[in-house]
Formats: sequence, structure tokens, C-alpha cells
Amino acid sequence: MTSFYSFKIPSNDDVTPSPNIIYILADDLGYGDVNFGIQGLSEFSNPYIKTPNLAQLAHQSVVFTQQYASSPVCSPSRAGLLTGKIPNRVNIDLFISDKKDNDRIFLSGKEITIAELLKEKNYSTAIFGKWHLNGADWNDPNAWTGRTGSFPKQQGFDYGMVTKENPHLTTALEKNSQKNPGDFFDLDGHPLGVIEGYSSKIITDNALRWLSKTTDKSNPFFLFLSYDAVHEFISNPDEYNNMYSTGDPDKDQYYANVTYLDHQIGRLMEALDSMGLRENTIIFFSSDNGPEVWRTNPASGRSFGTSYPLRGQKRQLYEGGIKVPGLISWKGKIAHRICDIPNVNYDVLPTICDIADINLNSKVKTDGVSMYHYLVNNKPIERENPLYWQFEKRRQNWELKGEGYNQRYIGNIPIKEGIPPQVVIRQDNFVLYGYSDKLYLKPNSYKLYDIETDPLMTNDLSKNNPSLFEELVSKLEEMYEDVNIDRVESAKEMKMRFN
Repeated sequence: MTSFYSFKIPSNDDVTPSPNIIYILADDLGYGDVNFGIQGLSEFSNPYIKTPNLAQLAHQSVVFTQQYASSPVCSPSRAGLLTGKIPNRVNIDLFISDKKDNDRIFLSGKEITIAELLKEKNYSTAIFGKWHLNGADWNDPNAWTGRTGSFPKQQGFDYGMVTKENPHLTTALEKNSQKNPGDFFDLDGHPLGVIEGYSSKIITDNALRWLSKTTDKSNPFFLFLSYDAVHEFISNPDEYNNMYSTGDPDKDQYYANVTYLDHQIGRLMEALDSMGLRENTIIFFSSDNGPEVWRTNPASGRSFGTSYPLRGQKRQLYEGGIKVPGLISWKGKIAHRICDIPNVNYDVLPTICDIADINLNSKVKTDGVSMYHYLVNNKPIERENPLYWQFEKRRQNWELKGEGYNQRYIGNIPIKEGIPPQVVIRQDNFVLYGYSDKLYLKPNSYKLYDIETDPLMTNDLSKNNPSLFEELVSKLEEMYEDVNIDRVESAKEMKMRFN
């Protein structure tokens, strides 16, 4: 079912040679955690959280109301983004533990990333922030040039500073917060020690410093800003905490964390304008998955994110676990509008390839489709296969509390009935959920929903529309088989590299 991506040459009238590309990725930012301030748009209108810079960017962007991550957790979502593949194909289907240091799961060196493809077109490539695509011992210098090929420099990034997971969750600073993080490394594996300040500003400061050094070069750049906000543990300067007075200091801190991230994005936009880079730079913004569930563990007491008006949050394949805010801005090239067409982050790689005039050869597979001609010419996005997700971890379910943008799941109020391993596809407005009794077995029960008329997915249509139900079951099972053939091969290749 994986298609080989076929490059179509854009016309000379609608392409700027070698545009710069920036991808801004938030961490655990929920569908309901932003306020874009767009009149008439019910989504992205949280009245309690201030995001003025994202609002300004949204008014210059295509705003996606149906933007999906490729997984409800971080590592596989990032793998899907960078490779253009359903992440299960590369055998990354759960967040990679940063404490075991055994590196048995990683983004293999055989995979081709956006950064590697852009380097072939003479792009300068940089990453600042969270990597979370291997479980190696980062304090071992030999790991950075090891056989796994799973470090940023081995995956196409030449510049930057990165953390294994979050700068405050790794072994050295397990009880630290976003304040004064101590687990950043340069791309050659040298630890940078404790850096004073807050992680969102530290990431932005260093990215802007790098940008200032690239403006006098003839090569375009690809900048991946992989923030750790608004992931636990949360911490902010007092001036941001003092912006909020909800009556709950922890909630104030969460809201402030979103606003502090928004401020850093505003600094980036100002810098691009002052450097004269804005008109030839395309900017993507999204989140890696839905919001963390409040109080699932001692560290998540400040995780007040919301997926309102959706069902589910992080670690779940319900809409709230995978549907996220999404923006694409290209000043003077892309008209501001609202897009209700479903898309997923593994569409980013083929889209960037069209933007950068990259011809993917027959050895590079992708599950994504290019959105380029939709972005610049408003042409339809053509997709042969349904969107696909697979999450094999059996998950707890939680009680839902609150209303509107105060709606969130409560991690210390579990529901007895959990969620078994799931496979989900979406075709048009219909989503089919497949459930398995055991890990890595084809689903043996299904439910069908129309998420346009039933966004909370309470009405199973499998018996009401049997012909559509049978069609989608057949497609899901065909895709499941295809994806998991690749998963098994990737697992073998990982084991061979590790050994």
C-alpha cells in the first residue's frame, strides 16, 4: 500500500527558487490550547490562554482544522514527520525510554529524512530542541558515531543543539524543570552543561544566533525548532505566571507556558522580518500529539492542556490524542484561508520536496502526499489511501471533567474499562476503529463513526452502513498487513545494527 512518491514539476509562475523552510513543533500542545482570534472560526478560540503571536501568524497562514499527528505520543510522531512514513513501518510505535540507555529502539540510519533530502539541494540544516529518536547513552561519546545512525548529524542535520528527550527529563536532571536545563548537547555529542534560563528561550536564542550567521550565505536553510514546551515539567519566568489568576497556581503555570512559547515564536517572526528573510521562508507550525492527561503521574500536576471540543488526549487514538493545531505560512505565496481537508504530519516530507524541487527516486517510499499545489494554487489534495494510525500499547482510560475549554481528562480517576491495541483509518468523514486482543495481531472487532456528525464518536455505524463498513475493514486490514511487513523488517534491521 505504500506508494512511491511521484514528483511533479511546479510551474515557473508559482515557485520561488530555494525557499527557506522552518518547522516549529510544540510538545503536547492540545487542539484547544491556542487562541488564533479568527472571526467565525469556532476552533482554536481558547478564551483563557493568550497566544497573540500565533494569532498574528495564523492570519497570514493556511489554518488546518483537520491536522493530525501520526501518533498519539512523541517518538513515533517525530519519526513520521521526518521520514514521511507511517511510523510503525520504521518500528517506532511508542515513546522511547530515555532512562534505559540501551538504544534498542531508534530511527535507523537507513531511513531518509527531510534534512538529508534538503542537504542534497545544498540546504543548510539545523535542529534546536528535542530529538527523542533513540535511547542511546548520550554520555558515551562512541554512541554519537555508532552503527545505529540514529543521531541528528547522522540523519542530515549539520548544526544545532539537542536533548535526548526533554532537557529536564533525562537521567542527569530527572527532578529538574524547564528552568536552567542541563541536558543539551551539541551535534558532535559534547554536553553543554547547565544553561541558565528557560528552555523555550534557550532554544530560540541559539536558533536566532545560528540564523544570523546564515543570512550572508547563498544557500537556503532548513530550521527544525523542536520545542519541549508544553511538556511536563513546566516552569516559566514570573512575569508570565503573573499574567494569569485562575485560582489554581498550577493551571496558571500551564497557561503561562503556552504564552511563553508563543512569545518565542514572536521573536522568531520579528527576526525573520528584520533579516529580510520572511518573504522567502515557508513556516510550518504544529504539535507532536494531543495534550498530556492531568495527574497521570506526579510530574503532570501542571498539565492543564485540553483537546476541546474533541474526545481523548495524549496516548489515545481518539481525535483528541492525534488532532492538533496546524499552520502553514508563506508570505506572498500562500493565501490566508481555513482548510478543513484532513492531512497528517507524514504529508510534510513530500510537500517540502515539491517546495524545494526535490525529485524523490524510486528507493524513497512515503505514505504521505504533497500539499504543495493545494497551498499555492488551491488545487485538491489527492490521496489514494486512507489516513492510518496504529498504537499497540494497551492504555488506561480516564474520567472527563469540566466543560468547554476547561474540559480535560483526570489521570487519577481511571475508568475500569481500558483501551486495547488499536488500528484506525480515516477516509473522508468516516473513521474505522479496529481493536485487537493482543499486541501486533490484526484487529478482530471494529467500530465505524462519522466524525462530522458525531465528533465524540458515540454512534457506531457498522450495522447502519454495512457496505461502507466492509469496504473500510478491507482497506484497514490490507494496510495493516503492508505496514507490519515493513515493521518486522525494520525490527530485524535494528537488531542487526545493535548487535
